[in-house]
Amino acid sequence: MSNIDRLAYARDGRLFYAANTSAKSVIAVAAAMTGVIVHNPQGSNKNLAIVEAGFAWTTVPGAVHNLGIGIVAPELAAPTSLTAIGSGVQSADGSGTRGKSSAFAYDAATFAVAPVARRWFGGAAWGTSVGVSPYRMVDEVDGGLLVPPGASACLIVVTTTAVGLGFMSWIEVDIK
Repeated sequence: MSNIDRLAYARDGRLFYAANTSAKSVIAVAAAMTGVIVHNPQGSNKNLAIVEAGFAWTTVPGAVHNLGIGIVAPELAAPTSLTAIGSGVQSADGSGTRGKSSAFAYDAATFAVAPVARRWFGGAAWGTSVGVSPYRMVDEVDGGLLVPPGASACLIVVTTTAVGLGFMSWIEVDIK
């Protein structure tokens, strides 16, 4: 059970989500990433506390692989080669807008350095037919990862590309 009162943060306009709306490839750790990427821009004066992240496969995996969350350390330069994520950043307040979010979400981005694996939350077994791999994985991070200004969080994979739909949610916390 979560220790975070998501309803209170949603009512306060500080809980946000982003998700793919079409199948994307989550790839091995590299400077150019695809899948779900959440960026906290320099000067935001906020930390993004990751609440949860998840993934649902749309294609049978070609090999065993593991899914996780990677963090790109704060950079002075913003990421480049950006593709906006399908859902955009949305407030969890039910408005359907990005609300007061400082963050941006992408399906693809290029960084000066590759992300570092911070947390593994699931994986898929190799299979040759439908139904041999898990449908979805959700990681209840509960604020256990912070993304400071200038940094990014993204879904990562090891061994082989995972094709499917991902999401990430976060709370924006003022830096004291």
